[in-house]
Amino acid sequence: VEYREVCRDYRIRQYRTEECGNLYAYVIERCFDALRPNARIGMIVQLPIVCTDRMITLQNECLSQTSNIWFATFDDRPARLFDGLEHIRATVFTGKKGAQDTRHVFATSYNRWYSETRDVLFNTLCFADISDYLMRGAIPKIGQEQGKRVRDRLSHFKSVRMSLAGALRGVRIYFHNAPQYWIRAMDFAPYFWNERAGEQLSTQVKTVSLSSTVDAAVLVAALNSSLFYWWFIILSDCRHLNMREIETFPLGLAEMPDQMKHRLSELTRRLSADLKRHKNRKECQYKTTGRVVYDEFYPKHSKSIIDQIDEMLATHYGFTDEELDFIINYDIKYRMGRNGGGEGI
Repeated sequence: VEYREVCRDYRIRQYRTEECGNLYAYVIERCFDALRPNARIGMIVQLPIVCTDRMITLQNECLSQTSNIWFATFDDRPARLFDGLEHIRATVFTGKKGAQDTRHVFATSYNRWYSETRDVLFNTLCFADISDYLMRGAIPKIGQEQGKRVRDRLSHFKSVRMSLAGALRGVRIYFHNAPQYWIRAMDFAPYFWNERAGEQLSTQVKTVSLSSTVDAAVLVAALNSSLFYWWFIILSDCRHLNMREIETFPLGLAEMPDQMKHRLSELTRRLSADLKRHKNRKECQYKTTGRVVYDEFYPKHSKSIIDQIDEMLATHYGFTDEELDFIINYDIKYRMGRNGGGEGI
């Protein structure tokens, strides 16, 4: 429940988490205040507690009040924790109140499952100690040692933020801000038309600019990679691709050899052509805008090209064969399965 929906009925006072704007943040803060040292707390709340800037003060509250804390995160597709309720992506956390100088933070991967495996879901949860991987606004959803090793490899490279250019003087690329199983980044503006305004850029398509055509093509390749999909999943709300995830991605453009940049640029050219080849132009009707015509893309059919991009990036980062295999096959069951096919622009 959003605080703004009830603040006319009652007000909170002197809560450290007030800026979070959701009542569950205040409930958690109050529970921590009520706990004795070494007492336990457990909550089932919404996913954003671990992955949005809005919840930073609540994240700080959880981390500063506990000596040990565990976060398990769950998607609402293809199956969800609570059948019969609306789709809610959930975090289950348990903690032990104690001194922060001995704190350990544990997390699972982002769990997806089919309904037939519900009975064994909690028995098969796997936690990893991610105390050294916390980021501002994110308690990373890294539940495996292999994921921690990949994160260690990336830490040696500079972020994309260091290579971005102003929109007026840079080369623009386009990305859809609401991915689910695939990131869709392109060096062309995807077709979108509505009856009210004509042909234009979809409101769900955002842009970012780089200083050169080659660097722009490299970023397109990287954003479409399974590596960046993994990065998006561990840090984001797993529904919205924000500039935070792009800007903090350790691509290391300045350290990348020109030969590798040109090979990734060629893979971007091939991927763009393949996406266009498999696209489907669709129409629908909305009350506000009338008829809408747009292109729907299917990155699933371009997985072989995306794998080649990941192989190039693995060379760049110095991944082992096992680390590359982990990335290429990350969440593969759901990305390539019956729910991971079409992604509309």
